Amino acid sequence: MAKTHIIINAATGRMGKELLQATVSDKEVTLTGAVARAGHPMVGSDIAYLIGSEPHNILISDDLARLLSNDAVLIDFSLPDYSIQSLEQAVTSKTPVVIGTTGYSDSQLERIEQAAKQIPIVLAANYSVGVNSLIGLVKQATKLMGDKADIEVFEAHHKHKKDAPSGTALALGEAVAQEKGQALKDIAQWARHGDSPRQDGEVGFSVMRAGDIIGTHDVVFALNGEMVTLRHEAQSRQCFASGAVVAAKWLKAQPAGLYTMQQVLGLE
Repeated sequence: MAKTHIIINAATGRMGKELLQATVSDKEVTLTGAVARAGHPMVGSDIAYLIGSEPHNILISDDLARLLSNDAVLIDFSLPDYSIQSLEQAVTSKTPVVIGTTGYSDSQLERIEQAAKQIPIVLAANYSVGVNSLIGLVKQATKLMGDKADIEVFEAHHKHKKDAPSGTALALGEAVAQEKGQALKDIAQWARHGDSPRQDGEVGFSVMRAGDIIGTHDVVFALNGEMVTLRHEAQSRQCFASGAVVAAKWLKAQPAGLYTMQQVLGLE
């Protein structure tokens, strides 16, 4: 079977380094490019300096357009504005894209949907097998307890994470809302203060940003006299990176369209 060619965007970031490591470790794929922003001091250096390995003869580039092609898959874990700029270049070159960036505005999400009419895209807040399994479990728990329980979503990440709640927390909330047949925006409670009582049917969100926490997510179903908690705790970013590479391999064979990690894993 032919190997999948992969390009890593924002290769010098936390996730970029993990994605590089996951890609060079996977015998079914070939790393054909690593991209950093223009002016980054690592541009022109071998990726070995990022992942602590022997030289790979792959230099970090600031010219994404030159690397893109319909024979490769771009994996993008960057920031929303830069991600959208990169996506537009991918559309021009007909390059499939795996997107792990979060914090998009509604208008940016619309641009991704439009791009998916021309190229295949996987868009997911979280690429770990564990988190995607958790989403399925949350749907099941909501079927069983959603009309009886008070539901709260807790999440914690490192202090440098910019978007809150996290994309994963929102995906968990969406799973609850879908099973309840409602829109998340209509039942979400984003903050609690003052003396306002809890409203029936709402889904509460709590956010923690501290230290170097990789990612912890809890969904609590509180019943009278008992409580069920579903939790995922990431112990390394490698689980996200490995899942993104799995998505890239799957995406290469798909037609234009917008896909989820649940579809990649055959969970929906």
